[in-house]
Amino acid sequence: TEATNNLESKGYSVFGIDSGFYRMCNLVSISKEIPTVLKDIRDLEISDFESMDAVIHLAALSNDPIGELDESLTYEINYKAAVRTAELAKAANVKRFIFVSTQSIYGIAQNDSELDEDNSITNPQTAYAKSKLSAEIEILNMSDGKFIATSLRPSTVFGWGVRLRSDIVFNNLILNGLIYKKIDVHSDGTPWRPIVHVSDLCEAIEICLRISPEVISGEAFNIGVTGGNFTVKQLATAAQSALNGIPIKFNTENVSDPRSYKVSFSKAEKFLNFRAKTHLEPGGSELITQSRKLIEQGIDLLGRKTNRLAQMKFLIQEGSLDETLRFKH
Repeated sequence: TEATNNLESKGYSVFGIDSGFYRMCNLVSISKEIPTVLKDIRDLEISDFESMDAVIHLAALSNDPIGELDESLTYEINYKAAVRTAELAKAANVKRFIFVSTQSIYGIAQNDSELDEDNSITNPQTAYAKSKLSAEIEILNMSDGKFIATSLRPSTVFGWGVRLRSDIVFNNLILNGLIYKKIDVHSDGTPWRPIVHVSDLCEAIEICLRISPEVISGEAFNIGVTGGNFTVKQLATAAQSALNGIPIKFNTENVSDPRSYKVSFSKAEKFLNFRAKTHLEPGGSELITQSRKLIEQGIDLLGRKTNRLAQMKFLIQEGSLDETLRFKH
C-alpha cells in the first residue's frame, strides 16, 4: 500500500495483482483502492502484463517462518513463479522489472566487514532466503537492451503502514514495549540487523522506474540507511528510549534466528543517488503515535492481522486455503 501510494502521488498509474492473503489485514480504512486483480502468482499469463511499462515484483511467502511452512511451496512461489513472472513480463514487452529481494541472502557473515552486492559471498540460511537468491540470479540474467531487470535487496523494513507488521524486528520491539511495558529480545542482542524505513524502500523503487536503464540493468542494490547497521541490542535500546526507558529482557534460551550481517549501501548511493531519509528515532516515533491510537480503539496489534505467519495459519485452519496455498473458490 505504501509503495502504491508513493507512486500514485508522483503521477504513475498503478495496477495491482495480488493473492489476497492479507487483503483483510488493513488496520485503518483506505480512501482510495488501486485497481487490483486477485490472482495467484503461479497462475499468471502474458495477458496480465499487456500494456504495462514496468513490473515491481513484491510477491513471495514473505519471511523465514512462513518459508519453513512448506519448503517445496516456498521454492515454487518465491523461485519458480518469480522467474516465470519475469519471463511473462519480458514476453509481453514490459520495459522494466524490479525484483524486491532480501538481505537475508547474506545469512551469517563470516566477519564484521560490510557486505556489498558484487564482491561479498552470499550465505542464505533458510528456504526463504535461498529461494529469493535463486530467483534474483535468474531474473537479473534476463536483463538486456529491451528488458531491464533490477534487484533491490532491502534491509529489514520498519515503520508504520496500513498493513502494519509486528513480525519484523524493530516494529516488534516497539509494539511489545507499548503493549506489555517491557521489551523482550529473543537473542543475546549481538546479531547485526540493518534496517530501512518503508518510505525509503518505496523511494528506491520509484528511482528505479525513472533512472537511466544502463545504470540498473542486471544490477543488484542493497537498500538501507547509511550507518544503519545496528545490533539487535542497539535496536532494543532505541525502542527503550522511545518508550521512556521501559525494561529490556534478553531471552537466549530459544534463539531461532542466527542471521547476522553488516551491509554496505554505497552502491545505491553512488549509482542511484539514493540515501535513506528516515532513521530510527522519527520512524519509531511515528509508529508509536499511530499504534497508540489503534490500541486505544481496542485493536490487537500483535494478532494475526500484523503477523504474516499467523494470518497464513488462520487461512489454512479455517479452510480458506488448500494444501497448495491456493484459495478454495
